[in-house]
Amino acid sequence: MNIGFSSHYEGYGGARTWIRNFSQYCISKGHKVSFGCDPTVDVFCSVANLSKIQELEIIKKNNIKILQRLGAIYLNYNYPDINLTKTKNKNLMDLIMYSDSIIYQSIFSKTVLFNSLYNGKEPNGNIIYNSTNTSMFNPIIPPLDKKPKNKKLIIAVAYWGTPNTATYSMEIFLKIADMYRYNKDIEFWVLGRGYKKQVNLINKSNNPIITKKNLYDPIDYRLMPQYLRTADLILHLKANEACSNLVIESMHTGTPLVGIGSGSLPELVNDAALLASCKPNLTSFPEVDIRDLKEKIDITLANLDLYKNKMLERAKFFSASNTYDKYLVKLKNLVNE
Repeated sequence: MNIGFSSHYEGYGGARTWIRNFSQYCISKGHKVSFGCDPTVDVFCSVANLSKIQELEIIKKNNIKILQRLGAIYLNYNYPDINLTKTKNKNLMDLIMYSDSIIYQSIFSKTVLFNSLYNGKEPNGNIIYNSTNTSMFNPIIPPLDKKPKNKKLIIAVAYWGTPNTATYSMEIFLKIADMYRYNKDIEFWVLGRGYKKQVNLINKSNNPIITKKNLYDPIDYRLMPQYLRTADLILHLKANEACSNLVIESMHTGTPLVGIGSGSLPELVNDAALLASCKPNLTSFPEVDIRDLKEKIDITLANLDLYKNKMLERAKFFSASNTYDKYLVKLKNLVNE
């Protein structure tokens, strides 16, 4: 097959990461791929909101079937302008109208996020969870040489979507780090390109146990497996995610993780990771129980081998070949209809 994708994978975000991994898998299976509006493909994979209506119209006019891969929706707290949120969600719903088949990334994505947009009458579609490039993310990847000696290392990612969402996550991170401020056995690393407000918040906190790992450039994806293997624990602090790549990657490297009980995280990790209590909310960032989050971190740090093994066991449910083969079956069925 010649498979088209909405966009090239260069750039930020989980959708582009998925395009990178799946397109490379398709090539490894002998298929051809192209990026952007290509009316010569056999089937087109429209990813999240990366396609444009005009492009899908051209694809449709050429009698090419479209698979739409859906992720999250735009939530009010993502942007300061609620009208912008409504406009973006309306555009996403318009994109869906062109699809011949729909894939949701999680039960949460379908039954909560898109259910809220369609007032309980969301389009029918299958659920296929994400996976990752397991040749990169695996437990034998060597850690970085710069791991702090005789300390437990907790890593968080600075870049989490929009500036608003990233700021909410950073505020939680700083509250937690402050609770360990005088603990000489703990060190926090915060990775990747941060927005200006985030960087200012980190600098203002003046917390000596926080190490900033180049907040002005994106994380090099090729180094992420090493960062995960270096960490004793990953903090996942983004709310209402459809299916987090970071969670799946942490499973495959066997890195213990603590997050907040929001979005798809409970269904992804099951009992492989502890999640802090929070009040579910799609209109504002969920209220997180910070003390419960610290307790979950302490329990995990005291039982690292247990949670490492749980994460590796849970990773078996997110096999890259199984995930991508399911997509290929869907695409082949569309071509043959």
